[in-house]
Amino acid sequence: MKKVRRKEVVYRAGDRAEAIYRLERGLVRIVEILPDGRQLTLRHVLPGDYFGEEALTERQYKYTAEALTEAAAFALDPKALTHDEMRALAGSLASQMVQVQAYETHLQWGELRSRICRYLLYLAATAAKGQDERGVYVTASHEEIADATASTRESVSKLLSDLRHEGLLDTGYRKIYLVDRKALELEAESRLLQAV
Repeated sequence: MKKVRRKEVVYRAGDRAEAIYRLERGLVRIVEILPDGRQLTLRHVLPGDYFGEEALTERQYKYTAEALTEAAAFALDPKALTHDEMRALAGSLASQMVQVQAYETHLQWGELRSRICRYLLYLAATAAKGQDERGVYVTASHEEIADATASTRESVSKLLSDLRHEGLLDTGYRKIYLVDRKALELEAESRLLQAV
């Protein structure tokens, strides 16, 4: 089992594709590094999901897999997969494809403010959610939110500040508290993204 900390990579684009992974716990994002150095979040991997499918057909991973929380994943040899494991892999990838299509709609529909609220609500249904004496929060940096909403860190920071001043959320070190969830849901305009 491979264990990684938050912001640590499971594999990088260009690494030799030797294993397919099944996420046991945590939250992992699959990202593409753009020519200008920015990262584009392509999809999120939830516990039970498989990733690193390039190992089935490619010599190298095309994308980078980065942990958004502490995570653990089993590495599987693609040449040794059983029939049942192949069925589970196919089912997982089909389910993730539905999520990718919803995510694409999320990126293209609504103002940035709505996209940010949708993404925060999505994270609240994943391993990125936590709770302490101040309430329910999600762990995400401004840069990660920008990557996931097709925006810039500066725009995200301004809108998060606006939402904080309006009492919809609060912030702490690497924590965004969902203070008024109902108002955030109204701002999101639609629950396009769901962690299933």
